[in-house]
Amino acid sequence: MRFPPFDDRGTLTTIELEALRSLHGAFLTARYEWQSAIAVWDRLSAARDLADLRATERPPFRYYEEALHEIASDADDYERKTALTTWRYAASTVVLGITVLERVAQAKPPLTASAVEELCQEPTLGQLREALSVPAADFLPARDRGSPEERKEMAERWADLRDGVDTAIEIVVEIAEEEGAAHPKTKEEAAGCLMTKHSPPHTDPVYLGILEPLFVVAEEVPYGISRVIKGR
Repeated sequence: MRFPPFDDRGTLTTIELEALRSLHGAFLTARYEWQSAIAVWDRLSAARDLADLRATERPPFRYYEEALHEIASDADDYERKTALTTWRYAASTVVLGITVLERVAQAKPPLTASAVEELCQEPTLGQLREALSVPAADFLPARDRGSPEERKEMAERWADLRDGVDTAIEIVVEIAEEEGAAHPKTKEEAAGCLMTKHSPPHTDPVYLGILEPLFVVAEEVPYGISRVIKGR
């Protein structure tokens, strides 16, 4: 989804707008790379499965199979790397965007440059969960020809993602327990963790099931800000 033009900026400051625009571009670029990485991984995974079947015939040379396994391993690493990079920028887009949306809707003072810079950093899981608790759907003006269920559907999407983030926090605690780590030991401690630091490569991705819903929210928040400014 394209970034809204913001022909009418209302009370949106230049630093707020440019930060949102930059994060939006970063997360979209990372997202496209992640999707490409998934396609490469799928192709190599299928080829690797066929190579494993061929291995039962015990061919005299296995260089083909060796090459596939080496490349597939690198593809696994790249897929995880791009997914976590995408998470980092999408989550930042959501937290900054919701903060600005709430500020504009409630006519609060503009964010300071330092506040914007801080909100551009990767949020903790707890900060993301808290941001998703903001009743943003209530800020949106009604559309003349929009769906009467629009606000309800948006609130439900956000609630589902918030629940997913809460589950991710629990998974972070479980991983720490399995690995005998000293931190985090509770959900409260895990809420202060970063996804990019607590989704180790030897485990199933902690972001599984919530990364793509995060994309949806990250894309719709700037449009929510634009609609509040325009009043429609």
